[in-house]
Amino acid sequence: MASADSKTEMNNLMSRRALAGLSLSAAAAVALAGTPRAAMAETPAATSRLDRILSSGKLRVGQYLQFRPFGFKTPAGEPDGFDVELTKMLAADLGGTPEFIDSTWEGIIPGLLSDKFDLITANLAVTVKRALVVQFANPISFTASGFIFRGDDAGKFGSLEAFNDPNLTISALIQDAVHETLARFFPKAKIVDFNTAEEAILAVQTRKVDVSAAEISFLTQFAKEHQGMTVKPIDYPGSSRPAAMAMM
Repeated sequence: MASADSKTEMNNLMSRRALAGLSLSAAAAVALAGTPRAAMAETPAATSRLDRILSSGKLRVGQYLQFRPFGFKTPAGEPDGFDVELTKMLAADLGGTPEFIDSTWEGIIPGLLSDKFDLITANLAVTVKRALVVQFANPISFTASGFIFRGDDAGKFGSLEAFNDPNLTISALIQDAVHETLARFFPKAKIVDFNTAEEAILAVQTRKVDVSAAEISFLTQFAKEHQGMTVKPIDYPGSSRPAAMAMM
């Protein structure tokens, strides 16, 4: 079984290898954003959305800046993280600068649909449900899930089967793709939603729930910064999925 650290390193390596090709492919996808799918074959690549971006020099970007290492705020309040840096590269390809608009996770797709921003560059896993309402660019990484729990409970969770327990309560970020993983592999457990992923982990630390489930890199980063927490990857086949930028 791979460790959480090794899975994180693998994810980061795959992301870096995809980085060079992604920026240009995503820029082309943004050029089509806002164009009805049926009209794409008849409409030139330049669209009103692209014209607005090019004329203003601003790329309005939906982000979730509470999910280190993908997106977070520095002590000075500036956006930072892997997805933030990738967005800056994309904006540079378009000859502009990104305007990051911090959003709740639950509201990030509705924000895109209501034209609050031009695209989402947060660590958004590709799911069928999401693909019905947004368009995804080429994947930038594969996102894997995991569990985080108190270190003194490690003896209870020697195998992944231990998490599929009707007496177990698992916290999760509302509208997170990890819900699909939990429903598929751990249907017996009780799931409780929280507004942020850190609130979900706080519920573990304060013993309101047993474990929390989220993206493995986020959990690994959290465990490094907070003593007494243990991370276990969900490495069942089919439990990981691609992550990509999203647009209308």
